[in-house]
Amino acid sequence: MPKARKTTAKKSSTSVQAGDKGVAVGRDLVNSNVFTGDNNTIIQQAIEKQLAISLFTISAPVGDFTGRKDELAELKAAFARGAIITGMTGGGGIGKTELARKLAQEIAENYPDARMSIDLLGTSEKPLTSDEAMRRLLEPFYPNQKLPDDTAQLQGLFQQTFASKKALLLLDNAANAGQVRSLIPPAPSAAIVTSRFHFSLTEFGLNPLRLDVLAKEDAVLLLRASSEKLTNAPDEVALELANLCGRLPLALRVASSILNDSPTWTPQTLISRLRDEHTRLKRLTRDGDHDLDVEATLTLSYELLSDELKKYFRRACVFTAPFVIQSVKAVWGLAEDDDVSDLLDKLFNRSLLNYLSEGPGYYSLHDLTRVFGFEKLLEDEEDANATIMAHANHFLEWAKWSDDQYKKGNENILLGLSQFRFIWPHLFSAYERLLPNQKNAPRSQEADSWLSNFPGRCVYVLDLHLPPRQKIPILETALDASRRLSEKGAEGVHLGNLGNAYAALGEARKAIEFYEKALVIDREIGDRRGEGADLGNLGSAYYRLGEVRKAIEFYEKAMLIVREIGDRRNEGNWLGNLGNAYADLGEARKAIEFYEKALVIDREIGDRRGEGADLGNLGIAYYRLGEVRKAIEFYEQALVIDREIGNRRGEGADFGNLGNAYADLGEARKAIEFYEQYLSIAREIGDRRGEGNALANLGQTYNDLDEKEKARQLWRNALTIFDAIESPYVQLVKKWLSDLN
Repeated sequence: MPKARKTTAKKSSTSVQAGDKGVAVGRDLVNSNVFTGDNNTIIQQAIEKQLAISLFTISAPVGDFTGRKDELAELKAAFARGAIITGMTGGGGIGKTELARKLAQEIAENYPDARMSIDLLGTSEKPLTSDEAMRRLLEPFYPNQKLPDDTAQLQGLFQQTFASKKALLLLDNAANAGQVRSLIPPAPSAAIVTSRFHFSLTEFGLNPLRLDVLAKEDAVLLLRASSEKLTNAPDEVALELANLCGRLPLALRVASSILNDSPTWTPQTLISRLRDEHTRLKRLTRDGDHDLDVEATLTLSYELLSDELKKYFRRACVFTAPFVIQSVKAVWGLAEDDDVSDLLDKLFNRSLLNYLSEGPGYYSLHDLTRVFGFEKLLEDEEDANATIMAHANHFLEWAKWSDDQYKKGNENILLGLSQFRFIWPHLFSAYERLLPNQKNAPRSQEADSWLSNFPGRCVYVLDLHLPPRQKIPILETALDASRRLSEKGAEGVHLGNLGNAYAALGEARKAIEFYEKALVIDREIGDRRGEGADLGNLGSAYYRLGEVRKAIEFYEKAMLIVREIGDRRNEGNWLGNLGNAYADLGEARKAIEFYEKALVIDREIGDRRGEGADLGNLGIAYYRLGEVRKAIEFYEQALVIDREIGNRRGEGADFGNLGNAYADLGEARKAIEFYEQYLSIAREIGDRRGEGNALANLGQTYNDLDEKEKARQLWRNALTIFDAIESPYVQLVKKWLSDLN
């Protein structure tokens, strides 16, 4: 049978700016986006210390940890018997997390590889999904790599990773059994689960311990240990205060802080105030036990603050995840050089704020404290609006800074990605607060402008952080916002964005519909840069449909525009794409001319991603000319760059191309190794086209080895994918199957 082998071209385009509306054109539409930004100058001081995700994030228990001896012994015994999971349930503030930290501290030596904590947000309106939690737990093991989009593949990677480690996971604040089930690691790793909701997972041996309030003696000991005013207080006074606090560890610590920071108050003063408080935080009220009312304590603590400190506390409650001092200053409306340590210390001393001292050091709010404070913030609509927008704008600027770092390349890439991962919970909560139909917060007049600008401020890092299907709702929201604002330029950009997202999903026809709508708008408003982007994207879409001559027409029109406006970056992009087209037409020498011109431009402007694509494409061209060894040299150079910048899609393409080369050299087993690496990455990042290519090439190689049945199955799998994504290789694979039969 004839030797027919697909190659993997990966030249693509990056970003261009369109007047005061930015356009970014994806270098490879399967891995690219077109985004907008308003070109306003953002003054964001560089973050000096990378907030890297750590493998050891389980904090030590509080210094005044008291009691729980029997519970701790029972939990330790479970692990001693070989359990891989144990847990505890109970009401909010009952001390589940602190007990879990104490347990982790005492068994730490058994888990030397990692001890990781994650808040599953079980009491929030939107708990983490199992997939989101798995991603966060896996990210430290695979920095700068895009994790699988497919749930089954993600679970497989999770199981494989923790089976090879001795790691301890603290799955804190779980919502239900369904959320936790996928997060239970295999031996030799283990997990501790905490939740306000009691559930079991009998198939894993999890029958969680129900935590009750502290015993009377332990509650009194905790009060005496945390406040000098109670050290020598009569037993009946300390016990009454403990009972008024519901013997709840959180409430006991807040009460002690109030005494410590109020010089004129005696324990009797505090007791008299507590007698007058009523239950408001119903999530912390246990059935039949009205003493477990944390809001009474929180309200008391809040009312003791000065008016100025109340204002700062309310505003701090806009944070939905751990935050740093720079963010506090932005939300509080203070200057960069203002000292806020005294304000933060006062909130910390009243247990209204937590300080996480391990690692870089950052602050957090207890879930219920945040809810309490945010409700107080909403009582003043003007202040709430201002605070919500200050929070949203701050993190959007930080996202832009992260994106800029990524685009600088080299050592800045990891910094940009890690910063974006840290701020993503804040950025997404800001996005949700500004949605048109949300009813949890007042909606500012600036909301639509923010929603429209959001995707374009973080083009590259957002692309690596979210798969296309998760980006589409954000892009649709941006499009709707631009239409409400009657901003035609932004509307055109968002249409292009959506086209790129659907192209990345293999839906080229649907992508073309969006590109054509964008082209109409950009021509209508005279946006030449946007018009060039639309034409180039249309060319790439038709190229993927196998209509190469039509693609060339669009690329050449785009080239005229980018040269006219002096856009060197996209001149390099379209030169590369023209090279791809001519390579597909069998004109390898002509393709090489385009690639070499693109390489000169990309090196001139420092576009490492473009340089890697150019090198890979040159390899493809020389491969087609029969110069296989020379092709391998180019593929290997491209692989170095793609790994350096974290371009997983490009890395997969490099492996596929290397597989092709070694297959032609007769080294079938080596080719199979490369194809399998390509297949693994394609599945991990959700690249259906790449997955189909890898399967087809594996099938052909096994066919060369006379393993016909294996080849048949691989080709059938590839054909299923190619049919779904409208691949031009459908007929070729059908022919292979026909010849095999």
